[in-house]
Amino acid sequence: MQQKLKSLLKLIWWLLVLTFVSLFLYKNLHATLDIVSKLPLSVMSVAFLAILVAKVLLVLVMHLALLRYQIDLGYLRCFTIYNITQLGKYIPGSIWQYVGRITLYKEADISNAKIRDTLLLETFWVVFSALLIGICLILLTQHSLIMQMLGQLPEYLTQPLSLAMVAALLLLLVVWFRKTVQHYAKQFMFSAKTSLVVIALWLCLGFSFWITLLPYTSQDISIIYIIGLYALSYALGFAVPFAPAGIGIREAILVMGLIPYLDSNTSVVLATINRLLYIVSEIILVIFSSFLSKRNNNFNARYKSNESKT
Repeated sequence: MQQKLKSLLKLIWWLLVLTFVSLFLYKNLHATLDIVSKLPLSVMSVAFLAILVAKVLLVLVMHLALLRYQIDLGYLRCFTIYNITQLGKYIPGSIWQYVGRITLYKEADISNAKIRDTLLLETFWVVFSALLIGICLILLTQHSLIMQMLGQLPEYLTQPLSLAMVAALLLLLVVWFRKTVQHYAKQFMFSAKTSLVVIALWLCLGFSFWITLLPYTSQDISIIYIIGLYALSYALGFAVPFAPAGIGIREAILVMGLIPYLDSNTSVVLATINRLLYIVSEIILVIFSSFLSKRNNNFNARYKSNESKT
């Protein structure tokens, strides 16, 4: 019953997002076409290429998660498994990419326990790195705004005694659950290679959005801020259970983050274009990965046939 309710909520969310986009285009068609016409094809191409590179890096995160548990499927096989299953996340339910992945992992004779652990590790690496990088870069570039917001908090919340009590409570919780903390810290710890991969991942995705903003604003938009904003929007979009692939949530956060720089119409159009480029890249990679998988299966079949003859 609960699962059906979740699926229904996700379907309703899909319909709401599609309705919003349709109404927006209907009411702002001429403005939207004018915005799109100002976006050079070269900029679109570079943004698309950056997304493709990011998708390659996401596969590498998957590969490293498998290697953490001594499972080596090879990068090429990971590439086909990852990309073939990606469009499943847009189906209401948001679990179908995992269902497809689990099925293909089982075909590779990976145990249920290791399938669970690798999926958890991979998801943690991607989402936690997005959240951490997003918060850090936004704090770094928007520190004056953050300080202004903190100055509006009730005075008793910013007193040294209040801050010390919060710190002491957090320390007490860590000590109390130290075994659990130590277990998960060891299990989910980033290696040096994984850290470099996720940093490159968010650089590529943030850059893919930042470069499309440049033709529309006369003031400089910090690429560091946009990388942080994009990473944070990805993490928060993932955290919303009724939004498949964070659709709608990610775009809303990007639009809100661009309020100081661009008008809302331009922000909505550019956030939508980024999502469309992301989806198109996934469709292309699905087709390419399906071709690679079929070719590999045909090669294995011919190899086995030749072996049986000899």
